[in-house]
Amino acid sequence: MSNEQRPKASGAKLTALEAKNAIYIDYEGNIKLPPTLLGWYVEGNYMASILEPLFETCENRHKAKGIFIEDHTELALRLIQQTEDEGRLIVSWSEHDYLLMWKVLKPSDAERLKLVYRNAIRTARPWYRQKHGPLPEKASLDFFEDLLDFHVPERFGLGLVGKSLLLIRGQIKEGRDYAELTNAARDGWTAVVRHNKLDLEGMAFVLKEMAK
Repeated sequence: MSNEQRPKASGAKLTALEAKNAIYIDYEGNIKLPPTLLGWYVEGNYMASILEPLFETCENRHKAKGIFIEDHTELALRLIQQTEDEGRLIVSWSEHDYLLMWKVLKPSDAERLKLVYRNAIRTARPWYRQKHGPLPEKASLDFFEDLLDFHVPERFGLGLVGKSLLLIRGQIKEGRDYAELTNAARDGWTAVVRHNKLDLEGMAFVLKEMAK
């Protein structure tokens, strides 16, 4: 399936009710590799699944409990089904996540995703322009979290995920299981999950503030 056939995501803004009820999604992974983790957040509850088979040893670990390996396509279909059954929308910050989900779906299911997907930036940009004028930089989630006072501790901030996943990946490829990972690698896994959760909480917070 070429890029041209990708169903174009909706440009619609979220209403207050849609923002409150949305299933927020966020992928974590290394650039140019398939995603490692998909987290989702609905009505204040955080959940995540490991998508990359290599990381199976990281299942259900201390400080990252309840996270198990799941087939990417099956998880995508389950989330789409949930939005349809419960009258919700799937929301991510930028269409990067939409593209990752689209890639594992057959065309008919990609069309279903298109109907229920919204890009949070389509709500954030016009809101900012209306209140403050032209946006001074690209519409990153961090920018809006700072603006609206959603605090992210530095140790879970930018740049951490890629480095942590590379460290863990390297050690697992050497044949180590979770117990044999270095402390830095194990802490790295916890930090990746915590970062993912904070991104989702932050996105939900920002959009609800904008919808007020």
